[in-house]
Amino acid sequence: MKQAILLHNPGAGDEDHVKSDLVKEIEHGGFGCVYFSVKKDDSWKEQLDQADFAVVAGGDGTIRRVVKELVQRNALAKKIPIAILPMGTANNLSKTLCIDSQLEQRVHIENWKKSKKQRFDLGVIKNADTTDFFMESAGYGLFPNLMQQMDSVDKSKAKTAKDELKLALQVLQELTLHAEANHYALKADGKTYEGKCLLLEVMNIQSIGPNLVLSPEASTADGLFNVVYVDESQRQAFAAYLQKLIDGDHDAVFAYQSFEAKELLIDCESVHMHLDDELILPLKNPLSLEVRENVLEFLTTQEQDANSNR
Repeated sequence: MKQAILLHNPGAGDEDHVKSDLVKEIEHGGFGCVYFSVKKDDSWKEQLDQADFAVVAGGDGTIRRVVKELVQRNALAKKIPIAILPMGTANNLSKTLCIDSQLEQRVHIENWKKSKKQRFDLGVIKNADTTDFFMESAGYGLFPNLMQQMDSVDKSKAKTAKDELKLALQVLQELTLHAEANHYALKADGKTYEGKCLLLEVMNIQSIGPNLVLSPEASTADGLFNVVYVDESQRQAFAAYLQKLIDGDHDAVFAYQSFEAKELLIDCESVHMHLDDELILPLKNPLSLEVRENVLEFLTTQEQDANSNR
């Protein structure tokens, strides 16, 4: 019997109920299971080597927290795959891995026995002072601004995850109309890109933020970043596109400027930056970014489809 370590990020008041249900479902699915709340303490880190795979029950931020521990472990430590029970608001990582957040948890658990290990690359970002990693994206401009705004916006009328995602799109659209554009210079594969942008994202997955698909062709295992940017000249067109999404037009498209790269140097004057869902002060320029291949493995039942989120 394979042993799972269940790492759960409980919401207010739901831990005992969800813990009992999840453990029961996982054991009913034919797996051993030990439960840890990642909010309580870090004791789960000492138990990873005892498990055959880790189950992360939470959103993108919880997955990053677990991955951070796996990345920092000694090279001789046991490498274990990750299964996701998506419980976040956006679940962008799950979407890229073709893990449907609308399915019942029981169905996800049943699928683990027929799942495959999906290789997953990480982005490494560094300068003379700092080295860090990202799973989803790193970028400047609108998205770190959005993260900052969403910390203070009134969410009392957003009763569901769908409502909260729509609210985030509305805030992003307002930011697009008024945000200052930032000068950037990129060097990748012998080419130089330079201009003033509203948004600059180095993508490792397909969508970020309020499920906004920036790079539908992105793969987590191709050894490449998808670099996506919106120039200042595209401000009105991008705002109009966001409004269509807010209005429910799921067929709306936008002509993002993009290219692929395995390594790149970035110099950007933005006062805001993010790594995945963490808002940080910009690192000292220039920044070096590179793909580290096959660092992680996720359990999935579907092959990534580059057109699935178009």
